[in-house]
Amino acid sequence: MTTVGTFHPFYLDHIDEWKTMRDCMRGTHAIKIMGPKYLPVPSGFTDQGPDGGLMYAAYLTRAKYPNVVAPTVRGMVGLIHRIPADVELPDQLLPMIESATRDGMPLETFHRQITTELLIQGRYGILCDASPAGADVPYLVGYTAEMIINWARERDFYVLDESGMKRFGFIWVPRVQHRCLTLDEMGIYHAQEYQYYQLVMDYIPQRFGGKPFFEIPFVIANPFDLNVTPQQPPVIGLAESSLAMYRLDADYRHQLFWSGQETLVCTGMPEAANLPKNVGSGTVLGFGPGQDAKYIGPHGTGINAHRQAIQDEQAAAIAAGAQLFDVKSGYESGSALQLRYTQSNATLTTISLSSAAALEKALRFAAMYVGANPLEVTVTPNLKFVDAIMQPKEGIELVTMWQAGAISYKTLYENLQRGEIANTEREAGEELALIEVENPLGPPTTPGLKMGINQGVGGGIPAAPDPATLARLEQPELPALPPSARGPAVFTPGETQGTPSDVAMTPVPTSTPTP
Repeated sequence: MTTVGTFHPFYLDHIDEWKTMRDCMRGTHAIKIMGPKYLPVPSGFTDQGPDGGLMYAAYLTRAKYPNVVAPTVRGMVGLIHRIPADVELPDQLLPMIESATRDGMPLETFHRQITTELLIQGRYGILCDASPAGADVPYLVGYTAEMIINWARERDFYVLDESGMKRFGFIWVPRVQHRCLTLDEMGIYHAQEYQYYQLVMDYIPQRFGGKPFFEIPFVIANPFDLNVTPQQPPVIGLAESSLAMYRLDADYRHQLFWSGQETLVCTGMPEAANLPKNVGSGTVLGFGPGQDAKYIGPHGTGINAHRQAIQDEQAAAIAAGAQLFDVKSGYESGSALQLRYTQSNATLTTISLSSAAALEKALRFAAMYVGANPLEVTVTPNLKFVDAIMQPKEGIELVTMWQAGAISYKTLYENLQRGEIANTEREAGEELALIEVENPLGPPTTPGLKMGINQGVGGGIPAAPDPATLARLEQPELPALPPSARGPAVFTPGETQGTPSDVAMTPVPTSTPTP
């Protein structure tokens, strides 16, 4: 008999790797507590029992698990969210920026959680929900890969495992709870709650105006798109390399231990000889003719081979992304970083796009709850993962090129924006206007460089247009008027008058100031 707790076949196919990824993220404690699952019992230890007894316990204790998965994942999330996604919301949903979940998690923090789960497990679900009693703003609920236990490709059926610990006073007890999301025969969305496999509530969530949903407001994301089929976790290769290094390290340290445990062997001694039970500086040994004593121990011939194997596995981990965020000595340019991270950037790009797409779709469901236009919701992710901060020398070189006329001011300013020197939210003309307002006479002259505008007036950069000139250049060109349609021209002292064919020859008199 099937129940609401029945698993999808693909769920059973992936649950072991999800468990492995979760343990590798938690680190040493979670790995060692699983014992033989990640560190098999050597055959020589079975004399002390199938579990290896005290020998396996010592073997397990000496082994060191390399905690590389969690730092790498955190570094990747940091790169993806180095610049927060650009989120546009209708006014009704603006409160979700500060509180997107029932427990008050900010929207950006929730977005980071989506990205983290996509990296670790390759799957994450988001349900847009609201209180059955009604609420001004809906909220988002996240579900890990392990919690999405059943689904349909048609997206008309999902089962979510919400089991966990529930507190009664000072006591915590386990509670079995599932949520089933379905579309009925009329295509109307139902949310059903089961406790201990028994249906306890079935309600129809209402969107704005008391209308039902005709699709389930639940989104599943994987590292590539919003397909409901589970995918392999992106950093599974890194987890496998870390476990391989863990097993090699256990053998390596086991050999090191026994290589240092030499045994005193006495030869030529009669069986009845009264030999001491222990040796040391306070013990006296006497030897007769033909008798001898010496220390012997393992030669440790496999130690070097194990050391080399560990180094090879570390190289495999680097290829899988373990050392993606290693600290390089000295200065490393943005272009060098970009070349070094090209392969990883391709993965980070797909994950960043998928994470943003999932959040955008969930927020569009939220817009339906409050009667806003779903198309007003947009989430534009950051795809600039490599730190491209421009160095001062590079900025001076760009300005020098502009002064020489090799590039335009607009090209200069765009490069300064990409180098995170100029504000990306201001246009070139706006920046020039700010420069003029803050320092109309131009800043002090430095050798080889003058920063300012309006050369000849304020002593600024040659060829830099003033804001008014730049504004005129950006306006569409108007057709020239014939001379007969033009009014009398006004000249100020010192200006050159036009030719008779261009302007009227009688200037308007101007007063001359008295000295």
